Amino acid sequence: MGASAITPRRVPINQIAAAPFDARHMARDLLRSCRSIALATLDQHSGYPYSTVTNLSVEPDGSPVFYAAGISLHARNILADPRISMTLAQAEGLDVVSERRMTIVGRALRLEGEAARAAGERYRRRFAKASVYIPLKDTLFFRVLIEAIHLNGGAARNTDQLTARDLQCDLSGTEDLMRHEAEEITCLMADRETFASLTARAGGARGRWRIATIDPEGIDLAAERALHRIWFPQRVSTRQELRDMLAGLRAQTPGGAAPVAAMPQGREKN
Repeated sequence: MGASAITPRRVPINQIAAAPFDARHMARDLLRSCRSIALATLDQHSGYPYSTVTNLSVEPDGSPVFYAAGISLHARNILADPRISMTLAQAEGLDVVSERRMTIVGRALRLEGEAARAAGERYRRRFAKASVYIPLKDTLFFRVLIEAIHLNGGAARNTDQLTARDLQCDLSGTEDLMRHEAEEITCLMADRETFASLTARAGGARGRWRIATIDPEGIDLAAERALHRIWFPQRVSTRQELRDMLAGLRAQTPGGAAPVAAMPQGREKN
């Protein structure tokens, strides 16, 4: 299925000649720290691609999620044909071609019941203004089942060797942590010392931060105009492991200004 979602180019990418970079980490970091996507769907009548821009949320397991109003054209298209393409980019400079960007092709699956409710809560924490439109009756959430990925990390940094597994976070054995994610977020934000040490890593000048998501591999911080991913130095499976790790890191980094974990090669910007 994944092999045919993006047709391979006639001339394969020569990875040996490319500039060295950690493609997997760059892709995972871009997914977690990107606020919006260019979303392309297939018009059910004309057959032409229809593109729009929308917010990107990410589930703890690494699944991309986006909101759509039921009345929207892209929601109509997806309900008729779930095949979509989405492009993520962080173009802080003036030349987007020189920045990292990633295209994901897959199928958008409508979330319902508890899955939709939980995704909606994470979306609200990620986008503060979402409380205005999330309560509307025609609110829909879609999770993207990834079938193919192409990553462009800038000049001489291309790869088409990534798979959906490369973006996934294994949640097995983390039931306790995931079940109480919202409670842990509330507790961490109420703990001034711990929360200050986390937000210091994101840069206080960008705005008032809040915790959007916790997963076994890290924490996603969200402000009105920015996102920041904090990667854990080791995987955590339970609430107690999370608390112990954060306490240990806080004690090792006076003032809370040092990074939680050294970032592998490939992380260039947030």
